[in-house]
Amino acid sequence: MNTPDSTTNRAKRGLLLWILSICTMIQAGNNILLYALFLLFPDKMGQAVGNLTQVPFFDEEAFKEIIQIFQSIAGWQYGLLILVEVAIFAGALIMLWKLKPIGFHIYMIGQIGLFCVLNFVIGGNLMMTWDAIIWTVFIILLFASQLKYMSEPDENTKNQ
Repeated sequence: MNTPDSTTNRAKRGLLLWILSICTMIQAGNNILLYALFLLFPDKMGQAVGNLTQVPFFDEEAFKEIIQIFQSIAGWQYGLLILVEVAIFAGALIMLWKLKPIGFHIYMIGQIGLFCVLNFVIGGNLMMTWDAIIWTVFIILLFASQLKYMSEPDENTKNQ
């Protein structure tokens, strides 16, 4: 028996899920590219960003400090960062494309991994600040609010 309550719980892509997933995939893709470039070409990236310091409105000291931070990260640490960003990207993609809750779980594993890598493995100036942690938790809660739209009713509840 189909009741109005059982049909409203079917999977659907809401506007919030679209916005969250697209923005997350863009950010994760951008981070993957950045980390891969610094992993593969650390000296070239330092030179490229160093050339930006010639533009009048850039703060040369701030750029030098940022480049030193990124060049101080070991290659295997960039590999870990790339892995967690891939998990974040894949989780958002699965949530949006397949509307499966497993995407949220993959996304969460990626976010927990990112937290651990930034705070415990790399540390230093790349540690997450409290506002970054709060913002990440807020985004996770927004994704979690969309879980009710992702789950298809199982066969037992459809037949009742």
